[in-house]
Amino acid sequence: MSDEMKRFSCSLVFCGVLAAVTAFLAIAAHAQDSLTETLTPEPRPYPYAILDIKPGAEAMEASSMFGERMMLILVPEQVALRVENGEGRAFALTFDQKVVTQGVGLHTRMGRDPYAEINATLATEAMGGRVLQVRRTFREPNENLPQPAALIAQLEERYGPPSKRDGNSASWAWGEDGFIADLDDQPLREISTINERGTQRTTQYQPCVGYFDTAEYRFRQHRETPIMPGCTALFTVGVSGGAQLSTVSFSLTDFDLIRQHVAEVDRQILEALTTDAAVAPADMDL
Repeated sequence: MSDEMKRFSCSLVFCGVLAAVTAFLAIAAHAQDSLTETLTPEPRPYPYAILDIKPGAEAMEASSMFGERMMLILVPEQVALRVENGEGRAFALTFDQKVVTQGVGLHTRMGRDPYAEINATLATEAMGGRVLQVRRTFREPNENLPQPAALIAQLEERYGPPSKRDGNSASWAWGEDGFIADLDDQPLREISTINERGTQRTTQYQPCVGYFDTAEYRFRQHRETPIMPGCTALFTVGVSGGAQLSTVSFSLTDFDLIRQHVAEVDRQILEALTTDAAVAPADMDL
């Protein structure tokens, strides 16, 4: 790798991290760039849904359905992203990253009062702002809720036995070959990746098993770690109970859509930052 490319790589990685830190700050010093919509999700192969919404749905459709079914007001959560290369060329983008429940924040979640919320993580315009992940949580008095076993039995009636059952939680996993009947009993697979130094590393994994950070887009020039390889989607439900109140959580994440989205947004940003097109002079008062 040349010194010029090394400077370019370090600058982009640094700015990618910086963008995550300053994601909620407005960007006024640079005209807004845009992404081109190139991805249209195929119908999702799995049956799982939350309030009849699957990943791949349009944001307006999801907001309307969630608001109607849960009687909540959902609002967009907008973030700003800025990436620079080593020559000072910048890519700046503002987009709706989520639709979230109005009035529900950390104080509500950490409190002891009943509440309900739902939020959906969205793709950028590269995928038409469509849904990538849905999460639903509500806390109610125990007398208003079914027993955890009854709730999981209801889901089993709809989707069949789960891929994994652990006390008051259950997961349904969908891999490249369809439903995964037993998450823990899968044979290990291997995947080879190349790091920034050009060194190859082989990693063993089981599809849909492991830690996943966030469906929100974060720029990285080089992505050595694949996003949940072999896993198409994961649907989970969990119940945490107390003496008087219990919290029920649902989550549905489409890793296939996330991988498609990340790859395409990375490509468009890098293409914009490596163009040979001349940069128009600024008009700052000097």
